[in-house]
Amino acid sequence: MAEIQFSPTPFDWLSELAPAFDAQESWLNGSYNRPELFHLVYKPNGPFAIACGAGLLAEHIRRFRFSVNVIQHMGQITDEHGRSVFQESFLNYLQRLQLRVQVNCAPEGALLLPGEPLLIVQGPVAQIQLMQSAFKKLIWESTHWATVSANARWAKGHWTEEDTPSPPVYPFNPDGWKIRAAYVGGASADEILQNVGKTTRNPSAEEGLKGINHASGVPMVQIRRLFRGNTPLGDVWLTQANEEVASVSKTRAKFTDETTNKATEIQMTRFQNLYQPVLVKGHPVLPPPRLGYLRQRMLKQTEAFHLADLEKYPHGWYL
Repeated sequence: MAEIQFSPTPFDWLSELAPAFDAQESWLNGSYNRPELFHLVYKPNGPFAIACGAGLLAEHIRRFRFSVNVIQHMGQITDEHGRSVFQESFLNYLQRLQLRVQVNCAPEGALLLPGEPLLIVQGPVAQIQLMQSAFKKLIWESTHWATVSANARWAKGHWTEEDTPSPPVYPFNPDGWKIRAAYVGGASADEILQNVGKTTRNPSAEEGLKGINHASGVPMVQIRRLFRGNTPLGDVWLTQANEEVASVSKTRAKFTDETTNKATEIQMTRFQNLYQPVLVKGHPVLPPPRLGYLRQRMLKQTEAFHLADLEKYPHGWYL
């Protein structure tokens, strides 16, 4: 792969203070420890999205801490009147913070239908608010660039490559994450270079971190993808209660297809639970991935789906 020029400067997470302001508001009104569940939503322009960035999120949590230096820096940030924007009690809370969120993500390189969340996060609301920038920068934007690259290959009908190009070296900043995502999405060296200078679009009002619930008020926590051999047959959406009762030994699955609004039953030979743990009680459990493997996963996923009519692909709530 051609050498790529980029800034080696790591991203300054304190350059975006909105998540900290949101968390401080939760701290001040006493709701900071309230358990919540959110989905991170990305709506692609094409027929699918390619999940990307879970490995970056795990690496970020391994690296970042509200250290004494970080707390001191936050305490020195003032408003136009010279007053500290963060209260001392909130900074003390951050210094004592022990992350307890559970984050499950779709595997990097996996194909998702429009509207299927990129990740599912559960935990204290203030802790989720503090992670908003990480979710957007590392997961949402990575998925966007991987999807752009994969859609270009999809349009050309390129499902395979004789030799997987060597993964690029990249810094831990937005340019580097864009380079990584484009590679996972199947971009060529020239396409990766072209992407570096492009601006990522902002999430629409329907995208980003959302508390998306089932009509009954019970949120979806898992998607079970059904297969016959390597052929995908349908996606079954599961609530927490569904996941506990849906038998893993059955070869049939029944669900309400969102496309037809009718009950559908599919016979399968195997299934895959799409969302896998990335953070468990705040601890990263996803090992550093091999980027070449993620790129190959994307190619295999798009090859498997290219014969399916994605607009009619069965998906919906478990029955």
